[in-house]
Amino acid sequence: MGKLCINIDLDLCQGHGVCQAEAGEVFELQETDAPYPQTVVIKEDISDEEKEKVLKAEKFCPNAAITVTES
Repeated sequence: MGKLCINIDLDLCQGHGVCQAEAGEVFELQETDAPYPQTVVIKEDISDEEKEKVLKAEKFCPNAAITVTES
């Protein structure tokens, strides 16, 4: 398995928290200058089990703010 690269487009992220619900060990909502919390990646070394959760977070993000690629 290659390394997952997770990108959060903060222009699209509105802090719905779906990613945190899907993969709370990888994503976290944090307060920012935006009028709502935004998602940050808190873990970059993703296990096989977490990979499935991260891909669900990408799929179910209401604003399509998460992009996951494999290098």
